[in-house]
Amino acid sequence: MIQKKRLIMLSMVLLLAFFATSATGTEKVHEVPEELVTGSRLATSLEEVPAPTYVITRGQIDQSGSKDLATVLEKHVPGMFVKQKSGFSNASQVTIRGFLTEILVLVDGIPYYRSSHGAGAATVDFRSFPISNIEEIHVVKGAGSAVYGSMAAGGVINIITKKGAQGGFLEGEIGPNDWRRYAIQGNAADNGLNAGLWYSRKEEGRHRLLKDTFSMEDFYALKYREDAYGFTFSGKNWFLKSEIGEYKNEYETPGWFTPVDINSEKGQYQRYALRYAGSNYYILMGYDDQRYYILQNPDNYYKDRAFTTEFAKQKQWGETLASWGLFFRREESTFRGSSFDPEVEQNRTNYAPFAEFSRPIGDFIGTLGLRYEIWRQDDAENHNELMPKLTLQYPLDNGSTWYLSAGRFFAMPSIYELYAKGPWGTVGNPNLKPEKGWSYDLGIKGADHSGSWNLGLFYSDMEDKIIWRNSTYENVDQFKSYGLEALRRWDITSKWTLSLSGTWMKAQEKSNDEWVNSYGFPEWLLKTSAEYHSGPWTAGVDFSYLANRNGYPSGDDYFQTDVFAEWRSGDHTLRLSCYNLFDEEFMYDSAGWEYYGPERSIYITWKYSF
Repeated sequence: MIQKKRLIMLSMVLLLAFFATSATGTEKVHEVPEELVTGSRLATSLEEVPAPTYVITRGQIDQSGSKDLATVLEKHVPGMFVKQKSGFSNASQVTIRGFLTEILVLVDGIPYYRSSHGAGAATVDFRSFPISNIEEIHVVKGAGSAVYGSMAAGGVINIITKKGAQGGFLEGEIGPNDWRRYAIQGNAADNGLNAGLWYSRKEEGRHRLLKDTFSMEDFYALKYREDAYGFTFSGKNWFLKSEIGEYKNEYETPGWFTPVDINSEKGQYQRYALRYAGSNYYILMGYDDQRYYILQNPDNYYKDRAFTTEFAKQKQWGETLASWGLFFRREESTFRGSSFDPEVEQNRTNYAPFAEFSRPIGDFIGTLGLRYEIWRQDDAENHNELMPKLTLQYPLDNGSTWYLSAGRFFAMPSIYELYAKGPWGTVGNPNLKPEKGWSYDLGIKGADHSGSWNLGLFYSDMEDKIIWRNSTYENVDQFKSYGLEALRRWDITSKWTLSLSGTWMKAQEKSNDEWVNSYGFPEWLLKTSAEYHSGPWTAGVDFSYLANRNGYPSGDDYFQTDVFAEWRSGDHTLRLSCYNLFDEEFMYDSAGWEYYGPERSIYITWKYSF
């Protein structure tokens, strides 16, 4: 309590210092950008955000040949490690700076995560984002709780969906293991109103999935089916959109009473979003419904619903730019472990006033973010947390910027962790505390006529980490990660581009008063990519090297090569892509089984734009 009061007092002093020299300044209207900038409510572009930031465009998504969002992120964001299993029968797990659960995913600026996730697991199933409906992806690393609240410890991933414009496309793709992908989208525009409809489908057949470390036998994924569709209406300063989808999969695992168990699972999701932007304010509303069924176990399901509203306003007083507003979120979860376990239904509410202030301080630019999280829960402890973040920027004459930041983060325990009743005798812990900590960044970023770059150091320290132990959840662990990240892109000529990136990182947990490396996380991640453009042709190659995964034999280093070639003629595009060209084998350990990473795969894609 004393520490919290000191934190509040410090934040108030910093806030008064920001206004001390500008309280009598002239008030000005600050325009709200058409698309909200990820990581800040004051910046007008992602380049202005004082943190490591990355933009993945629609063109990069197409040319990557990636079949899902997780693979796109791994290809284009330095230091992002994806625990990716072969095919789509099991969800990939995306990590940033050693964080897995404590990463916040936004869809068009709205938080999207399951409130029934468990400790050490992803809060989002990345199969629930149809890749054909994504326009851009924004990634901001480091603590984001001062802007977005819970979960934003390792970073924020904002998925910008298509909003509709004149025209559309037809797309088809074939690949190994009976892979099929189809997508269609049609848009119309008239008198400032845009409307769009879209549909996509994925199919995959039998392929190798995992190896049982006891019998050393292989087990297979049997089939995967995914359907998704949606609509979009948008105008000059507003949009209304929906996304609805379902995916089903079947796969083998070692049996309990028979040699092979057949697992059957189904996921469903619905997302709705509405945004209106005035001259100096915006209103954002969203609703999502996520459902997950384990079909081989009768009455084993997890259903999560969330309603989100956010209002923010921007003003300028003298040299001080300010944004403030209010966030509201209601979460509801219903789950049941089996026919022998009771159904659990719980809900909770999150209120959060927030503010962000920025002003010049001599040759520097100072930014202060504040967010006060208020969580109200039935039959569990309530929590109030102040989340500050202070950043200093030093712009240079050549267009680059030094930045130094310190931000507090926290992640609420899930509803499942609080109230679980089965399966396998799991019992929730209503006395769980949020995971909390601090994140620090020091770096430089910029761009010139030849390309862009960033270089930075980071350190994160988290306490009260939640783990599953003795059939319940506990706040026992400490976690820290630190390292170095670098990225450089060159436009060598009008035809050639080159990109180099590297990450060195240590992710560690405290066990028996000793720091040990976190299991499965690599120490080194190195990537190189080159592209060639000439007339209707584009070709590219990506090299990835991963080393020193803790807990694997000799670190289980591996080197992967991906290539693609694309030809465009008028409205038609034909693409040939190969993933894991040299068929490098690598494994991921989970639940005592060794999952195969993606094997060599060749795909042919055709797209017709109209």
